[in-house]
Amino acid sequence: MSRLVIILVLSAACVFCNEANDKGSAREEKLRSALIDAFQNIKKASDGLEDDLIGSVNPNSSRNEKVKEDSFDLFADEDGLSFSEGFEKESRTTSSTEKSHNVQHIKTIKAEKTTLIPKDKSEPIRPNNETRIPMKLEISNDTDLIGLESLLRIIDGEILVAQWSSLRNTVEGQCRDDLQEYVDGLKDRTLWALKMEDASGRYTSMFYWGNNYWTGSAELCQILNEQHTPRSISNRSSGSQIFNDWRQDVSMSGLGPPFDTAFYNVRMAVTTDLHDIIKTRRTIHLGLCLPRACTREQIADLVNGVHAPLLHHNVVTVRSPEHGGYSYINDPTFQILLGVSCVVSVLLITATIYDVMIAREVRARRRRVNNMAAVENGNTLTGLDAITVAKGKSMYNVNNNIAINSNNSEERLTGETASTDEEIKLSVWSELLLSFSMKANILQIFDQSVGSDTVPVVHGLRCLSMVWVIFGHTCIVVFKYADNTALRAILEKSFWFQLIISAVYSVDTFFCLGGMLVTFLYFRTNAKGKLDRLTKGRRKITAGLLQFFGLLGYRFARLTAPYLFMLGVVEVTMKWFAHNAVFEPPALDHETCPRYWWRNLLYINTLFPVDQMCMLWSWYLSDDTQFYAVSAILLILATSHFKLSVILTGVFFVSSLFTTGYVSWSSEHIPNSEDPFTQFDKIYDKPWTRLGPYLVGMATGWILFKTNLKIRMGRVWAGAGWAACAGTLLLLVFGLYRAELGAASAAAHSALSHSLWAACVAWVIVACSTGYGGWVRTLLSAPVLYPFSRVTYCAYLVHPVVLRYVAMHLTHPIHLGEMLVFVLFLGLTVISYFLAFIISVAFEAPIVTMLKIVSPQKKPHRV
Repeated sequence: MSRLVIILVLSAACVFCNEANDKGSAREEKLRSALIDAFQNIKKASDGLEDDLIGSVNPNSSRNEKVKEDSFDLFADEDGLSFSEGFEKESRTTSSTEKSHNVQHIKTIKAEKTTLIPKDKSEPIRPNNETRIPMKLEISNDTDLIGLESLLRIIDGEILVAQWSSLRNTVEGQCRDDLQEYVDGLKDRTLWALKMEDASGRYTSMFYWGNNYWTGSAELCQILNEQHTPRSISNRSSGSQIFNDWRQDVSMSGLGPPFDTAFYNVRMAVTTDLHDIIKTRRTIHLGLCLPRACTREQIADLVNGVHAPLLHHNVVTVRSPEHGGYSYINDPTFQILLGVSCVVSVLLITATIYDVMIAREVRARRRRVNNMAAVENGNTLTGLDAITVAKGKSMYNVNNNIAINSNNSEERLTGETASTDEEIKLSVWSELLLSFSMKANILQIFDQSVGSDTVPVVHGLRCLSMVWVIFGHTCIVVFKYADNTALRAILEKSFWFQLIISAVYSVDTFFCLGGMLVTFLYFRTNAKGKLDRLTKGRRKITAGLLQFFGLLGYRFARLTAPYLFMLGVVEVTMKWFAHNAVFEPPALDHETCPRYWWRNLLYINTLFPVDQMCMLWSWYLSDDTQFYAVSAILLILATSHFKLSVILTGVFFVSSLFTTGYVSWSSEHIPNSEDPFTQFDKIYDKPWTRLGPYLVGMATGWILFKTNLKIRMGRVWAGAGWAACAGTLLLLVFGLYRAELGAASAAAHSALSHSLWAACVAWVIVACSTGYGGWVRTLLSAPVLYPFSRVTYCAYLVHPVVLRYVAMHLTHPIHLGEMLVFVLFLGLTVISYFLAFIISVAFEAPIVTMLKIVSPQKKPHRV
């Protein structure tokens, strides 16, 4: 019977071969492969005889065993013929069709027990890569792949096994030995090898949605190095049994590999000759769980040696957290940070204890005086401890737990708790130590009042602008590490997405506020004669130079302590991220900060190329400090030559506008809603293109000083001003929505938009400060915003570090969604402000207090 079946099959094969002669050698090869497999299965089912046509059969197979599955996985071609999907190591060309690709035809020798029968001959059955690993491979070069999973395969378990004979020459040493064990484990389908394959990344979905992160699971790869045994559970109740079944289902128990594993993130450039499938070069991040003995260079050589079915790939870099190579303990920058943190911590604790002791002694002395006076006058005391008089002496107990009303102004609090000569006389060193008192600094930050020289509406504008900055930066970071980055192309078409793009204007608000406060406070201080202490009895030029260097010195001391500390934090964290994170860091601060940190310290980093900038967001501090130096010259000049100062201010303003417009026009910069940071190094961060809003703020400060915050205008004019302001702000935020600008209009927009925004902010300040703000003034001047406003500077320094920390601890890309982005934004804002309070109390507030101690208008310490 079996011989008859064989004869019939061979006869049918001859007929098919004769009919296929006109279709080319490629068709014959497919038919021959399928017929050989069919012959193998028929013979195996009939008499169980072993055959050596395509390899050896399991000798233990029973004679009566029935085959329930074909010995290959079926894919249907355009004519309905089913053939196996495969991959090959070497390139071979076919002459029958232009669509023939170099692949390997994979055949399994041992038949599986599960039957896979296609409902339709044209419907392919895909191989189950998690349970079936081929035992023996045969090469075929003419198989057309169908399905995106097949087109986008680069390296996986099947390809590694199929091409191992050539790939083993790309590695050597222990790496080759461990990889050989891994390949053998895949062939034998051992659990630890399947887990390693499962931990490696591969194409899953959303390739055309921007998913370039095929990361796999770094956690699973790492946990394979631990031996996990199933825990015995004595409680057999239904609830615990459910969890027990779940634990068994996830297969976290079992022996690990015979070698240590490591997770490698391979970044590669991918192209293909099929431009209809992939039109441009894509950058793919592929996660691989492989033996730890392999170096990053060996993994790069291994992946480069793979012949993918259709893709052309070139490894750019390989990252491996297990091969970090960076120890922060040995980093001098970290050692300096650790030393500074220890010293500051000791100062904070010591100063706080000293402050509490002095406050207790001061209140005890005051109560003693008050009690004695009350006893002598025969008055009845309320709220104090009982006092008795015995033998002419007053006996009393002092209650030291009297709270201070923190709702008073800073001046009143300081005056009430000042240490006088009659009570406790403090030396300069004692006052400097008390500058680190956490108690005093916290009270100062949370004080719900403002001084007489402060414009309250500034606090609200600071807070809103800072939140807007955090929101914009959050969106930038999550877009970078998302598996659906194409979502941005959809969101950009949304009207409300302009709120994210327009976050760039929040920096112009800071520039305007900075120029306004500098000018307003300088003229007020000069009008009170407080600057005469530095310039009295000196020539005008000498006095001007002293004022200039005094202002710059104050600015440098005020900003540098927390700034320098955060520079060190950024350098250390980015070095750690660069060597230990699964994803690549968003910037090269681990390279630029060690070389160019001195530029940040001198606030000149925006004068150099952006690719050399350390701590990218510090561009604002650099520009603002440079603007501060320009404003100091103009203000000092205005005290003696006011008209000349005004003329120079106007020249600077007009020059900034024309320079910005010319740079935009010459570089063909077209502002749009897709990328507001285009031409960052030419337009966005350069001081000569961002000076306009600062000069607008200076003009606003002079108006407020000249009018003494008292301007009278009719309700019609006030309403017209608010209408014009609101219309301009809305136009700037949403004006680019679906707008197409020409070269001239784009240059005009780049030149005028930032200054127009500052002009609108100036109107809000003037209107709210002179009684025409309405509910806007109530909102922006709310006392609850004061503490957040006082730590705005530290929040600006800290929040990008928090964003990077969250992103660099991801092991999988983020799937973007509106609610997810909003929740991330809220969480990052809370964490950023919490850390900002700590940095402010430790570094910023002590410096501010020290400057008050050494300043001409010295204030006593608050105890």
